[in-house]
Amino acid sequence: MNNASDHNSVQPPKTDLRKHLGVTFLAIAITGFFALIAVKAKPLDPIRRAVSEFSFTDIYYEIQKETSSADTSRVITIVDITEQQTRAEMAQTLLDIEACRPTVVGVDVCFEGERGDIGGNDSLIHVAETYDNIVFAMKFYDWKNEERGWTTAVHSFFYDVLPITEGASNMPRALYDNMKRKVSLAERYEGQNYPSFARQIINKYAGEDVLGDRTDEVNINFSPTCFRVLRPEEVKQHPELIEGQIVLYGAMYEGSDMHWTPHGRMAGVNIWAYALQSIIDRNEVYNVPFVLLCVISLLVIFLVEVLQSGYLGRTQASKSVFVKYIVGSTYFLTVLTFLFTSVFLGISYIVFKQFYISFNLAWALTVITFLGTSRSMYTALKNYVLALREQHETGYIHRFFNFVVRKIKEGKEACGPRCKRMQQRIKHNKEK
Repeated sequence: MNNASDHNSVQPPKTDLRKHLGVTFLAIAITGFFALIAVKAKPLDPIRRAVSEFSFTDIYYEIQKETSSADTSRVITIVDITEQQTRAEMAQTLLDIEACRPTVVGVDVCFEGERGDIGGNDSLIHVAETYDNIVFAMKFYDWKNEERGWTTAVHSFFYDVLPITEGASNMPRALYDNMKRKVSLAERYEGQNYPSFARQIINKYAGEDVLGDRTDEVNINFSPTCFRVLRPEEVKQHPELIEGQIVLYGAMYEGSDMHWTPHGRMAGVNIWAYALQSIIDRNEVYNVPFVLLCVISLLVIFLVEVLQSGYLGRTQASKSVFVKYIVGSTYFLTVLTFLFTSVFLGISYIVFKQFYISFNLAWALTVITFLGTSRSMYTALKNYVLALREQHETGYIHRFFNFVVRKIKEGKEACGPRCKRMQQRIKHNKEK
């Protein structure tokens, strides 16, 4: 008899599916509540911006930097013109580049207006007129709406007199996200789609329109890559780095053209290099669709909740004092949860490494941190509901008891089937 009693005392509680589901959705609700506060409260704008700028791919890129050496691009070379001041110097550098026979030259400079450098202007016109493998950058401004798009275009000054190839150098950016992660294949201008800088370079490099009808955005793969960078005076010394290559011509260290990326501050021309490499290698990043991501995140949260509850149930039911109070402590549970979620992180990294598919588990991990609070709140709410139910039943019993007494005093038959059932409930409650 004692053995049976001991066995029952250490038996873990049975799995309660409703409890696990309740704790899971309660944790999601708590996370959503705090997220709503962060979005609506103005003083929390820095937190909102920090969260919006985070992507799980940032972790993947850091892992790659720590575990492997960066690849060197075999098709893209950058010519840095940060120190060049005049258009005559820039034109001469373009002539030096063309002398090395590149496949295509992407000029990440918009020569707006003629200015006062007449000789330099004439030299640029000569270059643009002589070589048809150059793609010049241009910019759109003054966004109207999705239907009309941009309403103002800024071109190089010789755009109207020469049949040059241009591409829009605008980069997508989210409302609260300053990070450059995407590149457009087309921009909307006065109701028409206008090819982007990256699209024009790729088409000239391939000799055909390899992107077809695509007008969407490409998620840039920022896997660590080294792009060979030459100064203008080094171009003639290394023709082997120019011949047959995509040459990007732009400033690598100009403050006004520096942008935040997963690798920190980066020059715009370097971002274009990463974007072109992603398209050429066909390794652009694909995000898991929102609905599928929600399902996966929910399953991960639910699984962690089941494992946490099972762990706490077994440790609390243990006869060992050490296991019950030390191993079953919040500290040990947090460590084990971290190790377990690290497994999911490892799996998602392997998937990204092999297929360039990004699982953004940030929200799932955030919800997991609230599971302990959610579990306590669930227990409190459950006890509150049971107390209300017991209070209601007790009041009902007292009212019916008074009704029975009154009927007996009146000399009437009060104990029908309903009365007998209530008497049994009264007797059962007294025994409890």
